[in-house]
Amino acid sequence: MVTEKRALSIEELEAQTALELPDRELMLITVVITNVLNNLSVSVDVKNNNVAVQVCAAVNLINTIISEQLTCAIRQG
Repeated sequence: MVTEKRALSIEELEAQTALELPDRELMLITVVITNVLNNLSVSVDVKNNNVAVQVCAAVNLINTIISEQLTCAIRQG
């Protein structure tokens, strides 16, 4: 069964509604990197969760390369 698309009529086009979405406020995300051995930590605020995940992935990579005792936590602020 093949269905063909048909052109919309003027009335159907005029009945369409377009709404403008409000600007979205991005939540602030804090990445906390802690050195477990000396209990020092650094907090970095980012607005993109992909960046936060990439930072923690880099911290985990550093842990495997140089055997540091670093932890990474992502918190929503």
